[in-house]
Amino acid sequence: MKIILIIFTLFFSSLALSNEALFGSWETEEGKKMDIIDGFKPNVGPVIIYEDEEIINVDSWKIDPNSNDLQIKYSSGVFTLSQSGDQLEWNRKIWKKIKNIEIENIIDIKNDPDSFITELSNYKWNSFSKEYNQTEFTTTFSTTEGVMSLFDDENNLVDISSWGVASGIIKIENKVYIESRISDNYFIAVDDNDNFIVLSKGEKNETLERISLIDSREEFLSALTTGAWVIPSKYYGDAIYRFRPIEGELKGRMFVEQESVLTRTSVWEYSPSTGAFSIGYTEYNAGLKVGNILVFVDKDGEQKPYHKSTKVDLKNFTTSDVVNISISERSLNEIKEILSKQMSEGNYFNLFEFSKDNRTGYYHVWKSFPFQITGQTMTIQDQREVEQLYIIEDYVVFDENIGRKIDTRESRLKPKTDEEAKKDSLEVKKDLEKEKSSSVTIKVDMKDGSSEIISVPVTSLIDIKSVTLITN
Repeated sequence: MKIILIIFTLFFSSLALSNEALFGSWETEEGKKMDIIDGFKPNVGPVIIYEDEEIINVDSWKIDPNSNDLQIKYSSGVFTLSQSGDQLEWNRKIWKKIKNIEIENIIDIKNDPDSFITELSNYKWNSFSKEYNQTEFTTTFSTTEGVMSLFDDENNLVDISSWGVASGIIKIENKVYIESRISDNYFIAVDDNDNFIVLSKGEKNETLERISLIDSREEFLSALTTGAWVIPSKYYGDAIYRFRPIEGELKGRMFVEQESVLTRTSVWEYSPSTGAFSIGYTEYNAGLKVGNILVFVDKDGEQKPYHKSTKVDLKNFTTSDVVNISISERSLNEIKEILSKQMSEGNYFNLFEFSKDNRTGYYHVWKSFPFQITGQTMTIQDQREVEQLYIIEDYVVFDENIGRKIDTRESRLKPKTDEEAKKDSLEVKKDLEKEKSSSVTIKVDMKDGSSEIISVPVTSLIDIKSVTLITN
């Protein structure tokens, strides 16, 4: 027994060995696996952790040189290496080295930032995360700043953010990484809390077309108003941005949708005299399209990036797609036809109800929430759960927080049956599709002051060669 213990102790000698002996891929008999990679300073570095051959996390390893204690995430314990360096005892398990991980031909951001950025932006980078599969770094307004795009394993955009390099550090979104380097196989960066980014080098990027708002205004605005742009969201539906010309080719509206619901409308405008592009109250000094990326930069140097949406048709919108209606009593029929459809912004619905004279009526604004009674609880979506009702005089009290008054005033709004709601929805969809396929209309003014609107089954004025009036 003593002989076995002596052999075991010699085999797993804890003599002072350099950290280099730890670098490599390690695996247990049970199939647990980890890749320990060289860091930027002694006794700390990144580690890639696997489970059932799948990467589950990128974390950091740390060694206490006084106690030879190795900590990986929440696990720690004294480690010993065999004299040959191919077996490791740690965390009550025996790990066998299955391959070495060498970091060669290193480009350090502090020593050669230009070569670092060139290498960073010239390649696609494969991640070690379940949330996304591939990372792309694109330079934008200068060689030291750009946009980072993250894609999942089906090449769907997961996230988009800005990055920039200055004074030997790289900032990605709002995180600052104080050390960064690129080798033949890896991009590795670390912040001041020893949190690591580790990406493996993939295939080389293609050269992307660059269109500047300042240098190629018409081409940039045409790209801006074609299809739609997206900013992904982890917790809500992706935000879809549609830039459409309204008053002219240099001014229009930005419509923002999430899960097909309009959430915001802002004015966008380009000023040729100043070169500024504004969206709402925010002014940008420059705009740029690089491949599928659209990015604006403000006076403080902050970038606002978007990515081309793959879910919206790449139709280019111009002012010929806009129906312009001046409010006038001579346009009552046309106004009624447009405004009689149910509209919405966010969770608020809107409806114009016209009287018989087509000049007066009611403007309705409301919100609808489904409710459900189960057992002894009424659940109102996005509201709260109610367990008790109280009625006194003409007041209704829902538990402690909601009080309502029974209102006897005339109201024009009433709930729809399921059949009515479905029928109205289908009719609106049918009318909307008809308008999309017949977006060019002709207005005919009659001698009695009325007017008629005639839809022409074409999608653009460009398709019309001439218009001839034929009378009997």
